[in-house]
Amino acid sequence: MTDMIAVGVLGVAAVLLAMELKTVRAEFAVYLAMGAGLVITWYTVGRLSMLAELFTRFMNEVPVDAVYVTTLLKMIGITYTVQFCVGLCRDAGYGSVAGQIETFGKLTVLSIGVPILFALLDTVRSFLYTGA
Repeated sequence: MTDMIAVGVLGVAAVLLAMELKTVRAEFAVYLAMGAGLVITWYTVGRLSMLAELFTRFMNEVPVDAVYVTTLLKMIGITYTVQFCVGLCRDAGYGSVAGQIETFGKLTVLSIGVPILFALLDTVRSFLYTGA
């Protein structure tokens, strides 16, 4: 709970400072936003490592193939990274670059998820053929 308050205060303070800096030196406002984003990302990575530990415990309790959980964690990491980079690019005024990063991120998540889709289709196929 205190981490959430710290992140919230950091974010609001960075935005207020960036708004003031934007009138004087706009490039410093972007650097400030980038720095605040990196600090908040550091907090986020801490939460993701906690989630990874929970997934590991889950895998030990329930017979789930580790490939699926690893793929899920990769997808989460990709989406957070893309969201962070897109936000920075949009804040800096480079919306077209942000759009390209979003497209690349979506295609990356899709390409990582395709093997899971094929495994699901194989499972459904095996149920259909053994049930008939």
